[in-house]
Amino acid sequence: MPEPPDDRDANDLLRSAGSDGLREMLDRAERKVIPLRDVVEPAQQSRLRPVSMVRWDHVAPPEPEWTVFQRVPRRQTTLFSGEGAMGKSTLLLQLCAAHAVAKDWLHTMPEPGPSIFLDAEDDQDVMHRRLAAVTKHYSVSFVDLANGGLQLISLVGQDAILAGSSRSGKVQPTELYNELLALVGDVKPVMIGLASAANFFAGNENDRAEVQQFIGLCTRLAIVANGSVVLVSHPSNTGIATGTGVSGSTQWHNAVRARFFLHGVKKQSDSEGGEPDNDLREIEFMKNNYGPRAERLTLRWQDGLFLPERRRSLLQQAAQDSRDDEVFFALLSRFVAQNRAVSPNRGPTYAPTQFAGEKEARAAYVNAARLKNAMDRLIEAGRIEIEVVGPKSKSRSRLVLK
Repeated sequence: MPEPPDDRDANDLLRSAGSDGLREMLDRAERKVIPLRDVVEPAQQSRLRPVSMVRWDHVAPPEPEWTVFQRVPRRQTTLFSGEGAMGKSTLLLQLCAAHAVAKDWLHTMPEPGPSIFLDAEDDQDVMHRRLAAVTKHYSVSFVDLANGGLQLISLVGQDAILAGSSRSGKVQPTELYNELLALVGDVKPVMIGLASAANFFAGNENDRAEVQQFIGLCTRLAIVANGSVVLVSHPSNTGIATGTGVSGSTQWHNAVRARFFLHGVKKQSDSEGGEPDNDLREIEFMKNNYGPRAERLTLRWQDGLFLPERRRSLLQQAAQDSRDDEVFFALLSRFVAQNRAVSPNRGPTYAPTQFAGEKEARAAYVNAARLKNAMDRLIEAGRIEIEVVGPKSKSRSRLVLK
């Protein structure tokens, strides 16, 4: 086997190539006495290098890292979806502010640190109004937010594309993305809020590979920052109807490590045709690869923000349950007296749905969901019971007083 060339042989080889780039590399090699293999090989090194596990027997597995504990994983992209005008941007802007001034957000304490909010949907006047409510809620000033590292960038009315796809399906970052990447590298924000995906991604939202590549670029921002990216998106009509909260390819759900869905709340959530309560929202933490899933929070519009509903004390909850029980019992008594059968089973005569439309229930603001709970409690307490009537082949159940 021939001996590898020494440094002088390497220099002769580079000179023979006649490339300006190779000459520059040659000059540096001559000045620093760098062997040829160190000049040529780095570009040829494989990225398929196995992870070393030899020390893992003696090191405890690392705990998951979060920027918002058990909700937003560090160095990952989180998707935040919801219909338009639900309040997604307001909630995300509040989260970015909470990081900057070390305040709570939806019953959690985000990690303190700088944050960047990049908004391609609203101008600075809208951000000013929204942040005014935030400063009042947190009892801080705009100077406090600025000193804490909150940076606001509005791209409304401008080209906000961060990535687009070529004919081959390769998703390429734009110059704007590179600018953002450089800013992220300088600031090292704990949180990067992006509103919204439709403004930033010029590829095909139905193409799994393209969606995966775009989320990968977002995650690169999170890795460079050693923080998190929360990307706002809008669901399709199907996503709204099915409650999945996504649009396009299922890869929007699969590619991220965590996902939130913000939607409205009906006044009578258990009855058909229930009208939405414009002051209420529900945020569902629908995916969390590293923490608890299926958490839900009810939010109410208060002083310009959506804030968690105050939790009732056990005494308050018991008092409400007792009132709901009495409303249900009184309505059942009236229906029995009028010979109007109602059933404990879902269908046309389902008691909670029937009772929810009565004036007594409306006056007490008791919806069908709460009436269903009251029915269960009354059956368990033995105050009402289920009676089966008719022949076995056509039997039906109805509620009666005991």
